Amino acid sequence: MTNTSESKPQAQQQSRSTNPLHVRDFYLLVAGLGISLFANLMLRFAMSMWVLDETGSAAAFASILTASIMPTILLSPLGGVVADRMNRRTVMVALDALSAITVLICVAIFSAVGFNLAAIAVMQVVLAVLDAMETPTVQAALPQMFRSHGEDVMRRAMAVVNVVNQTSTLVPAVLGGVLYAAVGAMPMMGITIAGFGTAAVVECFIRLGTPEHDDDGRTSALDDLRAAGRLLTRERPHVLHLVLICAALNFLVTGYAEVGFPYMVRTVLGFDSTAYGFAYGLVGASGLLGALVGGQAAKSLAMRRFPIAIATFSLTILPQALVMALPAGDGVRLAVLTASTCGTMAAITLANLIAVPAIQMGCPEDMTGKVMSLALSASMCAQPLGQITYGWAYSVYPAGAVLAMTFVLAVAMLPLVAHVARRF
Repeated sequence: MTNTSESKPQAQQQSRSTNPLHVRDFYLLVAGLGISLFANLMLRFAMSMWVLDETGSAAAFASILTASIMPTILLSPLGGVVADRMNRRTVMVALDALSAITVLICVAIFSAVGFNLAAIAVMQVVLAVLDAMETPTVQAALPQMFRSHGEDVMRRAMAVVNVVNQTSTLVPAVLGGVLYAAVGAMPMMGITIAGFGTAAVVECFIRLGTPEHDDDGRTSALDDLRAAGRLLTRERPHVLHLVLICAALNFLVTGYAEVGFPYMVRTVLGFDSTAYGFAYGLVGASGLLGALVGGQAAKSLAMRRFPIAIATFSLTILPQALVMALPAGDGVRLAVLTASTCGTMAAITLANLIAVPAIQMGCPEDMTGKVMSLALSASMCAQPLGQITYGWAYSVYPAGAVLAMTFVLAVAMLPLVAHVARRF
């Protein structure tokens, strides 16, 4: 009887050691993240449709999103400072609660005065800033939970987070149009408020301690950021180099996939929104598939595989450059563009699963939030630069030439990628 009763806790302990992700706190973190992201994207879709219906201009909402980038870049590092000073669970709860309150205030404004573009702009900027502050908090919480289990467990955790991100991105895209047509913008804002509120409640039950500090609490936020800068530039420059490589990849992927893919499908090839929507769905599903595969192969995704992932990304660009430069039918071109972009998303997802845990594990516990926030800011700086550069390039040069130059740039990165990978 005694041996039997003692074997149960031992079996449970062994199960936890073999499946470190099967813990309540991680489930709650993933659930809160997914619900919050779903609510945010559902609101963004509803607002884009509402602005389009009221103003007749697709550029109006795009301008609002563009205007939110600069305060997000500037304030994201502050989120990293907060994540390293306060209990990360408390930060996540507060940010989701503030998001719900922000949307609720705007609902009251719209109920009183009707459609108001300025209120929508302020709301989107505030939500973008809150989201940018929450991202480094979540990315700092993962190492706090799983640092002791090693990088392969960190990659599995990141894979789960990526699956949630991809799913939370695809579902609003599918349901958003149906819901907007059925109930309109205001009820969808109610769904968003409920989503943010639910995420905050779920996150209340996560058990995370406050990060330990070596200082006496007198250092300022600027001092914290300077310390993170010293860590990256002097003590661990290889981490900084990896951050910059990720930003450069974001520049290329944002430019050629987010700008070039819809431009080539809709404008160059002349396909309608239905064909583009189907192709876009396949591309989104490929990112989800990449995250699932990465989660299963986490032990194989060491930094030595990072150059292989980037080389694979480079090779997915070449067929697109060839099919757009050589004579081919529109159907063939669409098939090649879609299949190759699916490969791009899968390769980049795997590259992220290698690089992000390496950055997280490459810095001390009390620096994780700040370093990840600086990495996020670098990637966000690269995003509009990629959009502007590729928007200009596609308007001046043939699509095949732009894709060929993208392939050359991606290949040119490989020696630096290989050099940095050897440092980890």
